[in-house]
Amino acid sequence: MESKQHYKVVGSVSDWQTWCAAAKGKFATDCDWVELRVDALSPDVSVEQLLAQRPECPVLLTVRHESEGGCRVMPESERLAMAIRLLPLATAVDWETAQLEHAQELVSAAKTAGVTVIASNHDFEKTPSLETLLQREAHARSLGADIVKFAYRLHSAEDMMVGVELLRAASGPVAVMGMGPLGAVSRLLYVQHGSCLIYGYLGDTPTAPGQWSAALCRQALASTQCCC
Repeated sequence: MESKQHYKVVGSVSDWQTWCAAAKGKFATDCDWVELRVDALSPDVSVEQLLAQRPECPVLLTVRHESEGGCRVMPESERLAMAIRLLPLATAVDWETAQLEHAQELVSAAKTAGVTVIASNHDFEKTPSLETLLQREAHARSLGADIVKFAYRLHSAEDMMVGVELLRAASGPVAVMGMGPLGAVSRLLYVQHGSCLIYGYLGDTPTAPGQWSAALCRQALASTQCCC
């Protein structure tokens, strides 16, 4: 019997032209979810324009904070208000664990609308310890997270194995990905060990260090499964 795919391939969009192309179905075979990186768009793109260009596939809404890789500096009240206004687009919404305590209005609105809450954690310098990652997971779930996402810099194969240990020990759905030269291979490894999301980019611009295109992620995963 064929096993049900446990993960989603997420295609990240960081510019208006790619978002419009996604809305027209250009990337329908490349990903399961389209991630709208609102923070990476020009400030001239309005909420109304975004709402008017909605892909048929599920949308992951992200308005990333500048401290964790966001492309735009915004007052927190503005960022939160924008995310709430854009919730009608979303199947899921991503918010940083470090900021989630002050975004309970968003969490509540998401829960009411049946939108999955993803709490994300980024470390662009190093791989945190397993103990630290598990503490962050527990904290995120206490604040309403349905999925906890971890992205961190890898420097060695030993760093990569921390993510495998995390996936074994996590108390609920977790998405794990490495950044840097080892990032791409780590993402494939983590999916094989239960990571529920794998991110690639749509269009021409990666949204994280070491990121492949969503199409290449899907091709690589299909090749890996054929070899199993």
